[in-house]
Amino acid sequence: MKWLYDRNPWPVLLYYLSVTTLSAVFNNPYYTAALAVAAVVSFIVDGGRAKAALSFAAVFALTFIVNPVVSKKGSTPVIFIGDDPVTAEAILYGLNSAALITAVMFLFYVFTKVMDSEKLLYLTSPFSAAAAMTLSAVLRFAPLYARQAGVISDQQKALGAGGDGSIPARLRFGARVFSALSTWALENGITAADSMACRGYGTGKRSFYSFYKFKPSDTVFLVSGLCLTAACALPALFCDCRFGYYPGIKPPQMSAGLMISFSAFVLLSFLPIIFETADRIRWKYLRQKI
Repeated sequence: MKWLYDRNPWPVLLYYLSVTTLSAVFNNPYYTAALAVAAVVSFIVDGGRAKAALSFAAVFALTFIVNPVVSKKGSTPVIFIGDDPVTAEAILYGLNSAALITAVMFLFYVFTKVMDSEKLLYLTSPFSAAAAMTLSAVLRFAPLYARQAGVISDQQKALGAGGDGSIPARLRFGARVFSALSTWALENGITAADSMACRGYGTGKRSFYSFYKFKPSDTVFLVSGLCLTAACALPALFCDCRFGYYPGIKPPQMSAGLMISFSAFVLLSFLPIIFETADRIRWKYLRQKI
């Protein structure tokens, strides 16, 4: 999603908050299906990995299976497991919950690639310098510690400290690696603190520099997202858009408000894909003119 990556972080954050909040509030299979399709398409367009897709599919299957088995609510038994009924209402609710959770996972897979550490610091720095500093340290040190743990493990194995592969030997080996990593982490933390003190951190008012400018395309994206969010949420104040699961399945009555709300939500879900597709078409057109 190159187009989304080039946008200012604020419109992107507001978009993801809007679409996930609306889908959770409505809790409607129609809205969930639209969000799930848009999330999977975004995942594919962004070049998502098959391994991540399989893990999300496993979460979907587990969530879908657990709810009908655990929940005894509903008035329409489909099958019986022993003396316990599995109702159609529980199956539909489990399917909707599993699809919603999986859709959000697909969305935030793309979100984590679009919103890198610099953009997260840009969002948090104006409100709390301490939170921004903590977030920066976590984002830097977590992968750094993981790499260092691998280096220490390889060194210990090269020295013949891996043991015979039994559980006690593996525990002793893990404790040895953890001890060395903890010592290295403390030394590295002291070095970083001394470096920051030498640069004058905390001695005066903190300045803030950002190279994320608000472009016209950011304004278009922000206004489009806000308008579609309003068009989706406002009709719900005048008509019932909720889907009833218990004690019986009760879909909302078809109305103009529901159609407007659902259409706005579909457009909102596919908004980044629409802009991404338009940007790619424009790029190909400009290349042909060269």
